[in-house]
Amino acid sequence: MGLARIAALVSAAGCDGHTGLFVWGTGTYPVESLPLRLWLFGEDLVIVDALPPHENLIGARIDTIEGRPIADVRAALDSVIPRDNDQTVRLLTPRYLLIPQVLRGLGLRNDSSVRFRYTLGAMSAEVDLASIPMADYNGWAGPYGLHLPPAPGHPDVAWLSRVDDALWWEVLPDGETLYIQSNRIETPGSDLTDLRKALAAPEVARVVLDIRHNFGGEVRPLDTMVEVFTDPAVDQPGKLFVVTGRNTFSAASMLAARLEAETEAVFLGEPMGGCPTFYGDPEELSLPNSGLTVLISATLEVGVDPNDVRQTIPLDAMAEITQEEWAAGEDPALDLLRVATP
Repeated sequence: MGLARIAALVSAAGCDGHTGLFVWGTGTYPVESLPLRLWLFGEDLVIVDALPPHENLIGARIDTIEGRPIADVRAALDSVIPRDNDQTVRLLTPRYLLIPQVLRGLGLRNDSSVRFRYTLGAMSAEVDLASIPMADYNGWAGPYGLHLPPAPGHPDVAWLSRVDDALWWEVLPDGETLYIQSNRIETPGSDLTDLRKALAAPEVARVVLDIRHNFGGEVRPLDTMVEVFTDPAVDQPGKLFVVTGRNTFSAASMLAARLEAETEAVFLGEPMGGCPTFYGDPEELSLPNSGLTVLISATLEVGVDPNDVRQTIPLDAMAEITQEEWAAGEDPALDLLRVATP
């Protein structure tokens, strides 16, 4: 954690969230994870998924870890987390505090399990959780484990259930809204040809581009992606909407910057986790004694303007999901637009 704190100093002023010590997938230092997935709804840290036999904890708010209030734990973590902006920290904090070695390094635990006090409905209780190998955790939650999963009982809610698909779309039940979800920026193939055809359909009166789960990818395809949405048939006042979130990062935040500058798009959702212009394209620095790997940004990645020092793109409307909306399988962004969803 001392090394993590040093690495995080580089990005303390923002817009360099690619530089840091990310201890859940790089290097050979032996780290583990607790068998939970967590999400910050407002200031509440909530268990949104759990491996057996802990499924009964889903929906619980975590109040303390090893007797320390969550606010204190978050404050202790703040100095070790890389960032583009505050949203990057909100995204990464739950992931860091699931790692027992991180908690030990911050002086928050000493033994082989971690004690949580939680509130679920009217009940408050404590539970001791043992960790699992990081490889097992990543196999379950993904190599980053940073996406919000669907709530129990709503496995097919559209905006949360297909985050592993790079690009998909569908016409919503109103018959006139084309909903497009882009989850990675990658070299386009025939998909974009098919998407152009869908956008050109005469019944399409509204286009919603959802990049809430898009953590980036390649920079080269950005021009082609932007061209799809600067088409005069799409780029019309009141027709194009872009939905961002805390996972909108790296090349996806560059896409957002381009669309803000080059289209009439309305932006909604929650603030994105990436800067419009940022340092990226990281290189690895392996530390031989510890086995840790530090990532160090090598390039200034420019969305539109190299002098753009903004840490996010301002929203025209806020649509940050609440725990109640998540539990009900709702989509706050489309609800804001009053669009019926499957």
